[in-house]
Amino acid sequence: MARFTQDQLDHAASLAGPLDRAGAIEFLRALDIKMSVGHWSAGDFMDRFAPVGYHSDDPGFGSDFESQCRRTKAAGIDAIEIHQSVFEKTLNGDIDWAGLERARDGYVPELGMRITACNFNTWTNPRFRLGGPCNPDPAIRREALDELMKGIEICKALELDIMSIWPGSDGADYHFQIDYLESLGWFTEAVEAANREASKHGIRVAIEPKPYEPRELYMIVPTAASAILVAAEVNRRSGGTNCGLTVDYGHQKMEATTASTACDLAEYAGVPIHKYDVNDARQGRNDQDLIFGTVSIPEAAEYLYTTFVRNYRGWYSQDQFTYRDDPTRAMERSMVNFANIALKAVKVYALADELAAARRAGTGPDVLDVVSPVLLA
Repeated sequence: MARFTQDQLDHAASLAGPLDRAGAIEFLRALDIKMSVGHWSAGDFMDRFAPVGYHSDDPGFGSDFESQCRRTKAAGIDAIEIHQSVFEKTLNGDIDWAGLERARDGYVPELGMRITACNFNTWTNPRFRLGGPCNPDPAIRREALDELMKGIEICKALELDIMSIWPGSDGADYHFQIDYLESLGWFTEAVEAANREASKHGIRVAIEPKPYEPRELYMIVPTAASAILVAAEVNRRSGGTNCGLTVDYGHQKMEATTASTACDLAEYAGVPIHKYDVNDARQGRNDQDLIFGTVSIPEAAEYLYTTFVRNYRGWYSQDQFTYRDDPTRAMERSMVNFANIALKAVKVYALADELAAARRAGTGPDVLDVVSPVLLA
């Protein structure tokens, strides 16, 4: 089935950008393009230059989950995703069932919001500084697996169908530091165990690749191709296609490829993409997590176009760190930028036959004759 109906395409054709906030929200709703926000994007931001937090001088700025939900709603977005640690009594401690129930049955529905996915944190706690699923200590590897299983329990309680694994501390800072094959085996075993349990409950598992940072040499799944290989192996061992990817737009820029090529490589390999994270970054740089659509509009439009062509219907989740800015305004701006670029991508989608003919001609000007009038409008 095509990603968009003719009525939806006609609606997009009737719109002229730039869309404002209200227009962006209405357009995304009309075309069933779903945007969420990682809860961290709505919180305070810390780095080594401001470890106390860039908003720590504002006594009214709350960093609890309820405050993050309220800022997200104020930005015009009604979906948010979590780390499992949001509902732990202490970092990597027992599940805070009372806090989870207060969110699930209280302020989240009262705000007209929903929680969409659970991500995993096994890097903030110093006991995971040498890795989580790939830690050289087998006891700590078991603790990391316990965190994955705890996340599955949280997914079940919140009726979430996506759990995403980003192995932040797994990898190496120096050459010779790890046996990569051994570590990759440990990581695959952990994901397989989580995938087997998650699939029993209708929860899809997604692996999120990143070249480096916080590990300085490489992370255990540094590229989309490596994550695809691991997901394919997990699916081979487990049966089915429950294990897939989270593709982060900025991570692909770090890799010096594109999110579009990651999307199509996964399609080629028969590995599903369960979630896309949206942000922006400069090619080949660190993970800047900028507001979406602020570096390269043609690349961002091609990315969204490709996801539409591949019939992706899941969440596009803001994963951004706008350190010095008001996170509510930054999330709103990212959503509005996203909608405007999505509008361009949908208009190119409506020209699929013309674009296919131009591609067969094989030259840049032939293709640009089709897409440039849309991108530059």
